Amino acid sequence: MTQVHPFQPLKLLRHADRVETMLRGLTVYPVSVEFDLSNKCPHDCPMCSFGTSKSQGYRQQAWVTFPAPRAHALLDEFAALGVQSVTFTGGGEPLIHPDAASLFAHAAAVGLQYGLVTNGVLLVEKVRDVVAESATFVRVSLDAGTEATHLVTHGIQQPQFERVLANLRALRLRAPALTIGASFCVQPANVQEVLTAAQRVKDAGGSYLELRPTYPTEWRGDGWSGALSKRQMQTAAAQAHAARALHDGDGFQVIGLEDRFQAIAPDETYEKGYAQCHIGPLTTIVGADGRLWHCCVQRGIEGFSYGSVLPNTPFKDVWDTEQHRRMRAEIDVEKCPRCRYDNYNRLIEGAFLRDGMHAAFV
Repeated sequence: MTQVHPFQPLKLLRHADRVETMLRGLTVYPVSVEFDLSNKCPHDCPMCSFGTSKSQGYRQQAWVTFPAPRAHALLDEFAALGVQSVTFTGGGEPLIHPDAASLFAHAAAVGLQYGLVTNGVLLVEKVRDVVAESATFVRVSLDAGTEATHLVTHGIQQPQFERVLANLRALRLRAPALTIGASFCVQPANVQEVLTAAQRVKDAGGSYLELRPTYPTEWRGDGWSGALSKRQMQTAAAQAHAARALHDGDGFQVIGLEDRFQAIAPDETYEKGYAQCHIGPLTTIVGADGRLWHCCVQRGIEGFSYGSVLPNTPFKDVWDTEQHRRMRAEIDVEKCPRCRYDNYNRLIEGAFLRDGMHAAFV
């Protein structure tokens, strides 16, 4: 049976009208927006794309929280422009923001679907109640199957693993139909715990465990080089296979993003498979410092920001500018790292520009 899950790039075909308008060179507004409410984070994950306390990466260089009044107004602007969804993420930990609950409620009130990506520690009380009532999904960055490994993968001193799972159980009791997932960034420290993590997340009421490799971040200057060896990738694959066999079903699935693992496989030749980054008009990142970024991967890299919505510049005035168009056109994809948008770009070039699916034939 074909798995249907939230991480499939083919979902872009549901927005074919917007893609085709974009490819004609006309202005379109994003389908979805990622919104960093804060760059602050109490965790110090060594594989974080945005730096650690040791590397002093992007987050530490802009340790800020997005102003609440402007955030409320920005959500109104998104709704008016036809944006369909907002993912509150980071950057840092979104639940650090003191007005997180009211911003979630406001997003729902103006007709935006929203999701939350969090470390799960602060998923309690008012925030939990609002999320249970109005979110489309919650995804917790778990990255471990045991308390001891969670301390390592999240760079923390005090145990929080069981607390996070307890928060998931409480959320499930409050919201029986909510999609509650956990992400598991596979790395040498946790490669043996995929099966255990699947069991724990399922027992906590989760909808899925999403497996992805950690991408090296030396290109950002942040120093993470914890790439998986060929043997470790084989271990992860075996664990994922066993986890699916044991735990898929009853509303739970193990989602292994095989294409991302293949992209970093030792001794494999990696090819982009597309000539241009097309994703920019379809999604964007609002950073906690107000700057707009082309994509989540390049968040914090100069040359990939095209303006700011702070203090009160309308989103539309930053979006529909020559600077934004020029920045998109000048991106050299051969210089970009391996990326979560690779398959979206391959789909746009293969299915839309070359009609490789023969769309007129069903």
